[in-house]
Amino acid sequence: MLNNIGVQPEKLTLKRILSVPCPRCRAKRKEKCTLSTGHPPIKTHADRELAAAKAPPSQNFGQSGLRMLKEITNRGLRVLFQHK
Repeated sequence: MLNNIGVQPEKLTLKRILSVPCPRCRAKRKEKCTLSTGHPPIKTHADRELAAAKAPPSQNFGQSGLRMLKEITNRGLRVLFQHK
């Protein structure tokens, strides 16, 4: 039995799309795509949207700080409780 209900993927923001380089026009991160004529397109390239959807979400400063603190404490605890 086929499921005919369409699933809407989450909407990607322009900031998220621009966080990856464009594989089609080679636009760098944080730069808008360009057409072969040099003019900006109305929308970003679909390949760039797919690349942004596949890329893991970037962590903000607070999340990266907590991750680093967790790694430091884990190392410290391992040193304290290391069996010889």
